Amino acid sequence: MSTTELMLRTSLEGRVKRTLQTYFRRPNDVLIKESLGANGLSPEQVEVTMDLLTKGYTVAEILEQLREKGYFA
Repeated sequence: MSTTELMLRTSLEGRVKRTLQTYFRRPNDVLIKESLGANGLSPEQVEVTMDLLTKGYTVAEILEQLREKGYFA
């Protein structure tokens, strides 16, 4: 993996992490969906992420599952 690819991966993962953390301070489904999409996730990825979020997973658990699905690769 090149340095640029690593930076993009870390950057996307970091933005998604911050967005998910925001949800626990101010739970607003519409805002979180829009932010995840604006950060670079596809509409399908946003729906999967929101599903995990509404099922009560923690941010760390959600990020782990998204990594396993290859969202940040």
